[in-house]
Amino acid sequence: MILRNRVTTGVKGLDDLLEGGFPRGSMIILAGSPGSGKTIASAQFLYYGATKCDENCVYVSFAERQEVFMGNMARFGFDFLELGNKGKFKFLDMATTREAGISETLNVIIREALSVKAQRLVIDSFSAMALAFEKKIDARVVLHAFEKMMRQTGCTTLLIVEIPTGSSGLGLGFEEFVADGLVLFETIDDKRGIKKRAIIRKMRGTKHNQNYSNVVISDQGISLMPYVT
Repeated sequence: MILRNRVTTGVKGLDDLLEGGFPRGSMIILAGSPGSGKTIASAQFLYYGATKCDENCVYVSFAERQEVFMGNMARFGFDFLELGNKGKFKFLDMATTREAGISETLNVIIREALSVKAQRLVIDSFSAMALAFEKKIDARVVLHAFEKMMRQTGCTTLLIVEIPTGSSGLGLGFEEFVADGLVLFETIDDKRGIKKRAIIRKMRGTKHNQNYSNVVISDQGISLMPYVT
């Protein structure tokens, strides 16, 4: 069943697992190890929104330069340069953020999102942004406030959280309690090599599939398929 007031993810196979898409205005964590597919999924989420749903989108980067991001995503047919020229996409480079400027950085993100009336927002990554806070409690308070502001505007936000290979911990340990949803991307060793898989750990207000899905990355982006061991 597809519920109303849903945001289509643009990731083939994912909407079917959570009643038609992410709840509009929600904050969702995409967590995973390097190379697991979370960044591609977040870019696909934005690109689909801009090209298929006529929604304005913002990508906030705390690590990657704009030209690198656009070059990498162009390999999957995601022409963010064209979207930017049309005013449908904005890239915010926050790689030089320091603790003293984190509050202003968040204000910039909110102002830019509001100025373009963004309906989809990606922060890549919250893990990098959180390093600017001296105390975990400060990061949690800010995240709560940020989530409230985005919800009021109806902007659906994806937070990318990095999990080092071999680690089982998630970020600072509180993100999953603040966010509305958690989609975990994993890379696991298989006898034939490395396998990528994903699972929805949490999604408030949504009945969701609780089984693993295979992550398939092609020249058209990312898709989820029934899990095969």
